[in-house]
Amino acid sequence: MRVLFVSSDFPDDLHLKVHGVYKRMRMLIDAIKQIAQLDILFYVSPETNISQDAVAEIEHSLSQYWDTKITLFLCPKFKHQSRLSQLQNYLPSIFSFFKQTKYISGSGAQQVQALEKCLSRKPDAIFVHRLKSMCPCMLTPKALPPIFFDLDDIEHIAFTRNLSQPPKRQVKPLHYLQVPALWAGECRAIRLAQQTFVCSEKDRHYLTNRLKLPGVVSVPNAVDIPQLQPVVPEPTLLFLGSYTYQPNVNAAEFLIEEVWPQIYRVMPEARLIIAGGSPNKIRNYNAGVPGVEFSGFVKDLDNLYQRSRVVCCPVFSGGGTRIKILEAAAYGKPIVSTKIGSEGIEMHDGQELLLRDDPKLFAQACLELLKNSTLCEQLGCAARAVVVQKYDRDRILQLIQQYLTI
Repeated sequence: MRVLFVSSDFPDDLHLKVHGVYKRMRMLIDAIKQIAQLDILFYVSPETNISQDAVAEIEHSLSQYWDTKITLFLCPKFKHQSRLSQLQNYLPSIFSFFKQTKYISGSGAQQVQALEKCLSRKPDAIFVHRLKSMCPCMLTPKALPPIFFDLDDIEHIAFTRNLSQPPKRQVKPLHYLQVPALWAGECRAIRLAQQTFVCSEKDRHYLTNRLKLPGVVSVPNAVDIPQLQPVVPEPTLLFLGSYTYQPNVNAAEFLIEEVWPQIYRVMPEARLIIAGGSPNKIRNYNAGVPGVEFSGFVKDLDNLYQRSRVVCCPVFSGGGTRIKILEAAAYGKPIVSTKIGSEGIEMHDGQELLLRDDPKLFAQACLELLKNSTLCEQLGCAARAVVVQKYDRDRILQLIQQYLTI
C-alpha cells in the first residue's frame, strides 16, 4: 500500500517544530508508516531551497526523524508576484475560499501540478493534513484515490473566535464576511474525503448532526504516558505554548496582566513560568514583571514539569483540543483552564481540573492549588487516569490504522 501524505506545515526545524500541529502530524505519520509506504508532499515557503540536492538532504533527515523511508516532494506555496492593495486582496476572499489568506497559498496552478505529479506514482490513498492542504485536491480535475482528511480544528469556528480576540484592528469586523465562503469550502473538503478526522466527539457531533456532513470520525490528540510526578512543594505555575500562535500570546498576556497580580499580592514567593518559543511576541516580555520567568523554548519537558506545581491553560480562542492539557495531565499535574482551553477533552470541572474564565476566579483557583497539596494530588491523579484510558498514544495509533484499512 502506498499513501501520499500532503501538508502545508513543513517542519523546517526539527528541533523547534514540536508543538501541537507537529505532534499531531508525527502521530499520523507514525500510524501510517506501519501499514504503508509513504510519499510526502510539503508545500513550503517560496524561499525554501528545493534543488534536487536540498530535497535529497531533507528527505534523508525526515526519514531518520520519523524512522521510516519516505519519498519527499517539495513545492513552493503560491505568492502574488505583484503588490495588491488591501481591498484587492480582500474582496475576492469574501466570495472564494481559495482566495482567503490562509488557503490561497495552496490554490495556484503550480501547487495543483505538484499534487498531480505525485498522483502519477499511483498512491492507493491520499492523507491530507489540515484544511489548507486540501485545496489542490479540490482544484485538480484528475481522478483521486480515497482521501483521508485530518481537519483537526474546525476552521470556521476557530476563525470566528479569533476575530473577537486581541489584537483589535479596525478591519477585523470585515473579516466576518469571509466566514460563509470558509464554511462552504470546509464542507466541500469534508464531502470530498472518504473520512475526515477531528479531535473530539464534540466536533464530530457538530459536523455530523448539525451540518449533516458524512464520514466524520473522532481521532483525539494523544500523548505518551510518562512517569507520574509527585506534587511539587514550590508555589510555581506554568503556562506552555508556542507564541507564534496568537491564541497563546493572548493567553499569556491574560495570565500575566489580569491573573498573576492577584496571585502575587497574596503569595509573593510564588513564581510563574512562561515557557515556549518566541516569547518576545508577548508584550510583557521585557517589562520585568516580578515573579515571572520567560524560559523560552524548553526541550526537556520532564524537567520543566518537575519544577511546576500547577499548569494553567487560559486560552479563549482557537479550535480542536489542547495537547498541553493532555501532557500536563499525563504527568499528574493539577490544571486550571478556561472552558475553551479544555474544550473537547473528556475532563470535568472539579473532578479532573478546574475551569475558570473570570480572571479573579482563575487566580483564586490557582491560589487554592498552591496551598492545598491534597487537592493537587486528587485532581492530578484523576486527570492522568483519563489520559491513560482515552488519550494514550499507542491506542490512538491503532485507531488511525483501523480507519485507514477499512
